Amino acid sequence: MISNKDRNRSSYLIVLIPMLLIALILAIVHLPAPISDNRPDLIVLIILFFSQNPKFKLNIEVAFVTGIVLDLVSGAPLGINAFLVCLQLYLITTQFSAFYKFSMWQQIVIIAVINLLSNVLGYWLEHIIGQSYYEVNFIIPTIATACFWPIVYAICSILCATFSVNMGDDKEKID
Repeated sequence: MISNKDRNRSSYLIVLIPMLLIALILAIVHLPAPISDNRPDLIVLIILFFSQNPKFKLNIEVAFVTGIVLDLVSGAPLGINAFLVCLQLYLITTQFSAFYKFSMWQQIVIIAVINLLSNVLGYWLEHIIGQSYYEVNFIIPTIATACFWPIVYAICSILCATFSVNMGDDKEKID
């Protein structure tokens, strides 16, 4: 039986789709070189936030489609960003099944390590197909991505509360 409280809850798509569009725009907008080279991976962080919702079953599919769209609008080799976004989400959701029970600093460390591995793998793949350059910085974008996790988490939580998005109560989360 569905209570009135649950009937008034909105779908997570009300928050997810605009947030992904904003993250895509921020990923392709022209910024000064120091900022552009070190921008955080907001798309992964947003999809990672919504993957904690037990009703959000399409996390890898949404990550893949968003990565393909990012490849298309940024001019990257088709499939590279899709693979890297899916890889990060897959590793965090499968290898760290209790990710959201960890403290914030532990989550930041996990995101930093997985993002660093993903960035190195992405550079290696681009190098194999001849699309990369040799002056690559992995550390600063990884640190930026990890440092933006609490900000993205807070913004998404506020938006979900504002739009009454049901992110799954403790009784819905079963280990």
